[in-house]
Amino acid sequence: MTALKRQEIYFTDNIKYASELSDLSDIYCDNVNLALWRRNLSSALHNDVKGLLNTHSSFALRAVLKPSEVKEWLRGSLKQQAFTALENDMTFLAEVFADLFDLTHVGLRLELLNKTMCPRFHVDKLSCRLVTTYSGKTTEWLTEDNVNRNKLGSGANGLPDESSGIYLNKEMIQTATEGDVLLMKGQGWPESVIDGLVHRSPSATPGERRLLLGIDFA
Repeated sequence: MTALKRQEIYFTDNIKYASELSDLSDIYCDNVNLALWRRNLSSALHNDVKGLLNTHSSFALRAVLKPSEVKEWLRGSLKQQAFTALENDMTFLAEVFADLFDLTHVGLRLELLNKTMCPRFHVDKLSCRLVTTYSGKTTEWLTEDNVNRNKLGSGANGLPDESSGIYLNKEMIQTATEGDVLLMKGQGWPESVIDGLVHRSPSATPGERRLLLGIDFA
């Protein structure tokens, strides 16, 4: 991970934040369930995302790949002109994820969504997942002082998040911004001393789409 360097990083409530590219290996800290890199997307990447939204209405692309295979896979899947900046960014994030967890392959998911994917607050059962939103509404999560974990899953008694009591204060629901990279610890983290991050997909807005990248263990 030679491209990563520690810069302007700070900690609060089981989360490590950074205003620039940071050492995402802080996800290995026992008391951290979210490492979040706040970043600004380049103009070239914005242009690629805009071009992609102009040429596609929706799609769901999934593959297990080596990071070096991402560019060729994306170009072949979209069957359009090259989106070079997007290809480079996805390749970089796949390399970061693979380096962090010593992987040869990663599970890659690129989706252009016009509906809510995971509308309820939940915890992933896997070890860790990387998520970034290139366009549209972004991932929401609850801090530990604003969540009642007894209301997860069946504990909600079928009630929606707004009335189940899973959060104490609606105004304290946290939201990422476009381009942010979220490294989220799940319940499958080996010998974890902290519960996985409670999070959900944002509610869909008519006429607005979301371009989401997810990277998992293969």
